Amino acid sequence: MGERKFIYSSLAFLLCLLAYQAAPFLKRALDSAEADQTSQFHLVPILCFHNIDGTGPYSVSQERFRYYLEEIRNSGVRVIPLRSLVAQARENRLLRTPSVVITIDDDYENIARVAAPILREFHYPATFFFYIQDIGENPRYGTSWDDLRRLHAEGFDIQNHSYSHTAFHHALPEETAAMYQARVDREIVLSKQIFESKIPDLDVYAFAYPMGYYSAPLRARLMDAGYEILLTTDARPVDLSRPFDPTFHRYTIQKYFVRDPEAMFRLQLRYATRPYEADNVARTDTGDH
Repeated sequence: MGERKFIYSSLAFLLCLLAYQAAPFLKRALDSAEADQTSQFHLVPILCFHNIDGTGPYSVSQERFRYYLEEIRNSGVRVIPLRSLVAQARENRLLRTPSVVITIDDDYENIARVAAPILREFHYPATFFFYIQDIGENPRYGTSWDDLRRLHAEGFDIQNHSYSHTAFHHALPEETAAMYQARVDREIVLSKQIFESKIPDLDVYAFAYPMGYYSAPLRARLMDAGYEILLTTDARPVDLSRPFDPTFHRYTIQKYFVRDPEAMFRLQLRYATRPYEADNVARTDTGDH
């Protein structure tokens, strides 16, 4: 009986000793697992494309566009709607999954004929920024109101890129104050009204500055006109850990005027997948959008 008691006591001692020695390793493993479950991401790049046919300085080829989408998918990065990003930024919520937003600018016919079908293959949302003047009028582009209505019905986001796609961030030398104000109103107010009248149930909440030109007075006028966010081409990711700023910056991915489009694209994936390190600054999103 005494011998059996000794054996049990010895086993208990050995188990306690093993547990004591293993405790640091178990703690590190649990800490690592917890970190994996609570990783948060605060940088969301907005990618900006233009012509998807490989011609012209602002273009990318169909093959290259598809390649970018495949690389996004292979990197474990999700594509979220621009509207969802606005909601995240307003509420100062970080993300549990690395994310990017896709936008395409201008009235190119291949947005409807080429880009949209490829995006549908990947089940990726996107925002298309059109300007009024060439819709259904310019044979070079060929985008029609029927195209825009169909894209909107398919779930793509249609937003405003002005009336004429000209720079209007300040008055021209020959313009009076009244003339300039009338020009600005046409570019940002009339264009918004036309979009919302031509496309049923469309809510124009975003404005992309033509050629990226903007100014503080123009920003104030756009906010007064009812826009929620304004998009530049100033090559910075949206930072969800910072207070909400309605100016969202984008990265232009194109053939020319970008020193190394591939390096630019890779940089965006690195931004998106960089975990947030500070504590208790923003809440974390737990769902998909």
